[in-house]
Amino acid sequence: MTQHRINTGNHPPIKQYPRRLPLAKKEEVERLVKEMGDNGIIQESSGPWASPIVLVKKKDGSPSFCVDYRKLNEITAKGSYPLPRIDDTLDALNGSQWFSSMVLFFGFN
Repeated sequence: MTQHRINTGNHPPIKQYPRRLPLAKKEEVERLVKEMGDNGIIQESSGPWASPIVLVKKKDGSPSFCVDYRKLNEITAKGSYPLPRIDDTLDALNGSQWFSSMVLFFGFN
């Protein structure tokens, strides 16, 4: 498991309550949570911070499990990491013969 610390300064924890979901979506959320737990992607935890989940439809119509971290993002200290320059990235690809695109299991940008 990877651990990561988010710098929120001295801000008190934000606890948002779950959004109300129709019964069919609630059952889908329970199924997705169980599947991710069974696959070791998530684990049960308790703490003072909480953000609501959101189900978003993928292009194929299947649900994508997301978490709404907007309130957390508002109080997170911003890093000063510059984005890579596009010309440097393109130079690094010079001479490449293969390019690929991958969708990681439950991953997104």
